[in-house]
Amino acid sequence: MWEVVLYLFAIAFLLSMYNLSYINLKIMIKFTSTIRQKIKPNLIDDLKKFEEITEFLHQKSENTLMWHPLEKNSYDLYDHYLDAILTVYFNKYYLLCKSLIQALNEENYLLYGLIGRSLIEHTAILRYYVTSKMFPLVETALEDGKVTPEEVETIIPWLEKHLIGNRFDWGDFLADYFDELDNLKPGNILKNSQVNVITCLKKWIEEDKSIQNLYELFSDLVHPNLGSTLLISNIVDNQICIGGHSGDAIALEIVNRTLKQLLVIFGEVYHQLKQLQEFKFADFLRVS
Repeated sequence: MWEVVLYLFAIAFLLSMYNLSYINLKIMIKFTSTIRQKIKPNLIDDLKKFEEITEFLHQKSENTLMWHPLEKNSYDLYDHYLDAILTVYFNKYYLLCKSLIQALNEENYLLYGLIGRSLIEHTAILRYYVTSKMFPLVETALEDGKVTPEEVETIIPWLEKHLIGNRFDWGDFLADYFDELDNLKPGNILKNSQVNVITCLKKWIEEDKSIQNLYELFSDLVHPNLGSTLLISNIVDNQICIGGHSGDAIALEIVNRTLKQLLVIFGEVYHQLKQLQEFKFADFLRVS
């Protein structure tokens, strides 16, 4: 009898420890002491800020949005697209930040380069649509203190393009899969060309010249060029060595010189997402 009780107690204890470990792993994603010791001392505070941003995004990414744009009036469709775009960015940025922390903890610097470039490109697309396309239309719609369905309908195509724009024929690749879904009309979501990311970057660079050099650097880190080779190279006995695990990683110096710049990008991200949230029109402004 006591053996059974002890066995059940042991199982319950292990399950509780597993659940606690899972929760801590899921919520408390942090840089390890190893990478903290290797990084430049003046970046320790930046690591903490990055952890805080990641946790904030994690909390924002917990909500699930059911995609359902069909049979909605203009105002409801507008709100639905705004909510969907915010949900997309909270989830994408959270996973990118989480992956960056994991990459540095594992000293997978090749992945650091990929994530850094993705962060820049996502932010370029975000600010292009919000600042260059949607903001002027929202401002115009609010000029007379009311918003009509016709004015909302001039903004919706940009929301739709932002959300489901693509550079690949998903209709051909996943047509049979999408046709079985209840909340998607066959073919209607897959034919919306996305703006070229270079167009978005050029707009950003016009206002912030430093983005050009940062993007060129991270592009070299992900392409089969010298940059990506440096990410797998080390200094051993004052000489460059390719591969292996001995010596000091050259990539660590690249991280030391770029991490703060990636962190600064989140100031832009915060500004753009805040604007998106404010694009929702109050009920008293809406007229039939």
